Amino acid sequence: MPKPDADVVLPVPVKQAPARDDHAWSFRDVGGTRTHVRLRVWPTKDGGHLVVATELQMGAGLINAAEALVRGVVAEFGDQVAVVRHFPAWTMTAFETDDFDLLVLDEHGIAHDHQVTRQLLDLLGAQLLGFPGDNLPKPVDTATDVPPQSVHLARMVAAGLRLDQDRVTQRRPNGYPIAHGPVAAADVDAVTALRLALSAIQHLAHFVDGIDLGAHGTRASARRHKTKDRVFEALVDQVSELDEVCRELDDEQRTQA
Repeated sequence: MPKPDADVVLPVPVKQAPARDDHAWSFRDVGGTRTHVRLRVWPTKDGGHLVVATELQMGAGLINAAEALVRGVVAEFGDQVAVVRHFPAWTMTAFETDDFDLLVLDEHGIAHDHQVTRQLLDLLGAQLLGFPGDNLPKPVDTATDVPPQSVHLARMVAAGLRLDQDRVTQRRPNGYPIAHGPVAAADVDAVTALRLALSAIQHLAHFVDGIDLGAHGTRASARRHKTKDRVFEALVDQVSELDEVCRELDDEQRTQA
C-alpha cells in the first residue's frame, strides 16, 4: 500500500457535487476486455477534471489495470485530468477505511500511486466513501462500518424488483390503462449488462454456498446440503457459460471498432 504523500496537490473542484456519476463506466483492461468501475467526475478550477474511479471488483481490477484506467480516462476527458483510484473499505488493499490513490503515468507509461485519502476527503468529504448506494453519515476519519447481511439482501431484492416491474405509460380519458413501460429503462449495452449480471450471480452463488444449514446429523439435513451444493455448482456453471457469451460479444465489438 502506498504511503500518504503530503506533497501531492490535488486540483480543487468547482463544486462539491460531481458533474457526472456513472455507476458502470467501462474501459479496456490489459487483456483488451472491458471492465467496469464507478466513475465520478468533478470539473476543477484550473480547467481540468478530478476523476475518482471506484473498484467494483470486476474484471482485471484497479491494481492490475491501473495504466489502462488512466489511459481510458485521459482518452475521454483529456490530458488535464487527475485520476484517483478508490478501494472501498474491506476490499483489495483497503482495510477498516477507504483508500484513495492518485495514479500518475511516468514517461514509460507505468502508473505510480500516491495515497491522497486525507487530501481528497478534505476536499469532498464523506460522500466519497463506500460502494454505490452506501450511506455513511459519519466523520470521515472514523472506521467504515459494513452493513449487516440483511441490508445488502434488501438492496438486492429492491433492485431486482425494478428490473422486471412495469408502469402505466398511457391511459384513456376514463383512466383505463392502455400501455405499459419499464420502471427502470435500459441504459447499458449488452456487454455491460452481462458483466454486471455475471458479477451479481457469482457473488450470489458464493453467498448461497455459505448459508449455514446446520449439521449433517440427519438424512433430511444431508439432503438439504446436497441440494444447496447442486444449486451452487449450477450457478457457477451458468456464470462460465454467460462469461463466454460476453467475451464473444466483446471481441466482436472490438473488431468492429
